[in-house]
Amino acid sequence: MNKKQGTSKIRVIAIFGPTAVGKSRVAVEVSRAAGGEIVSADSMQVYSGLSILTDQPPAEMLAEAPHHLVASLALSEEYSAARFAHEAAIVIRDIYGRGNLPLLVGGTGLYIRALLGGFGFAGRPGASTRKKWSDLIDKQGTETAILELERLDPASANKIDSKNPRRLVRALEAAEAAAEKSGKTISAERHRLWSSDSPYEVASFGLMRPREEIYRLIDERVESMLAAGAIEEVRAARQGHVSDTATQAIGFREIGDYLDGKITLEDTAAVIKQKSRRYAKRQLTWMRKMPDIVRIDLAGSDAGVTVRAAAAIIDLIK
Repeated sequence: MNKKQGTSKIRVIAIFGPTAVGKSRVAVEVSRAAGGEIVSADSMQVYSGLSILTDQPPAEMLAEAPHHLVASLALSEEYSAARFAHEAAIVIRDIYGRGNLPLLVGGTGLYIRALLGGFGFAGRPGASTRKKWSDLIDKQGTETAILELERLDPASANKIDSKNPRRLVRALEAAEAAAEKSGKTISAERHRLWSSDSPYEVASFGLMRPREEIYRLIDERVESMLAAGAIEEVRAARQGHVSDTATQAIGFREIGDYLDGKITLEDTAAVIKQKSRRYAKRQLTWMRKMPDIVRIDLAGSDAGVTVRAAAAIIDLIK
């Protein structure tokens, strides 16, 4: 059943967790048992050409359950939470139209909440808007600019560093764009991002392991990734145009430095491991802020861990 009785909301199962926790395999098990299709909420797995570096599900896993927004974007294209929310919403409606259950799976917290919270993204401010606010500060001072920000978004004005003109300009740009797009302040839109007022009927699950176990799995993944061809992937990718978004994939710039002879392979691995651990910590922070999330323990290395976690999710969504 993919729609809750008595509501017009589409039912979505969200499976979230830190990198290396084991989301992909659990999601496939749930999908097979519940008639689901997987919508990837990963800002880097969307790119084609970096399957090893971004740890995309292997071919055999992709064959076990339908996957969407995996390896679907050229490396030359930029990606954002706004674009993801738009594209994922279309995919979810299509899945629902086929009578199947959408499973939103990934580790990019902003993308998940952008979609589920119905966050209204403002358009990107143009150069003329930036110049208008910069000129205001230059000619009339920061006090006048702060008064304008108070008019547009009082909550942002209370938090802004008045001694930082660049930050003040960015706040004014965002506040003005939000007001023009939705009639709401950017602070109000951000509140919606964290609220449970979703356009979907959502059951959210957070996959957990002890931190030491996550770090061990991260280290193992990085070593395996480097041995499996991630260096060759980056070498090939750098032959063409790579978007700023794609270069943010953990390991892309570090492997690039290795290829340029700036660091050793050993140092490359160490930096990637460190950045991956920091990312996992940020993901856990996002998970704590997600409303009504059910935590599922994946501790342990036996073969039954994934099956038990999937069974727990299936039992809770019946």
